[in-house]
Amino acid sequence: MRRVMSRRPNGALVAAVAVGVLGCTGAALAANQVKGARYSGRLAPPRSAVVVSFKVSGSGKQVTGLTISDTPFYCEGGGRVTPVKLANAGISKSGTFTSTGKYVIAVGPLKGQVGTRLKITGKFGKHGKEQGTLTVTYPKSPSCSGKSSYATKKG
Repeated sequence: MRRVMSRRPNGALVAAVAVGVLGCTGAALAANQVKGARYSGRLAPPRSAVVVSFKVSGSGKQVTGLTISDTPFYCEGGGRVTPVKLANAGISKSGTFTSTGKYVIAVGPLKGQVGTRLKITGKFGKHGKEQGTLTVTYPKSPSCSGKSSYATKKG
C-alpha cells in the first residue's frame, strides 16, 4: 500500500509562522519617541518662520506643551503674531499623535469667536526626529486656510 502525502500545511506550522510575522510587525511599529525629551522644529518653506515645539512625557505616552509660534496664513495679508497652545495628545504604539487647538479672538467686534482652528498630526521617527502636518482653518476666511508639513528633532 502506498502512502500519499497531503499538501495541506500543518496547523502548528501555520500558527508558528503567523506568530513570527506578527512579532516582527510589532517590532517594526515600535514607537521611537524619546521619553522626557523636548522637540522643536519649523514648518516647511515658505512658512519656515513658524516654530512647532513640544515635550514628550517621562512615560513616553503623551505629547505635552505643544505650541505653534504663529498661525500661518495661506492667502495674502496677515496679522499680528498669534501663538497657539494645542491640547496634550496621547502617543500611539506606532508613534503617532494628533492634537487640536484654537485661537479665540480677544478684542473687536468678533471678540469671543473662534478665529483659527488648528490640527497637528505627527509621527516619531528614528534618531530623535519627528514629522507631521499642521492644518489651519480660518472659519471666517476659508480662503486663508491650508496645510503645511513640518519636522522637529530632539533638542
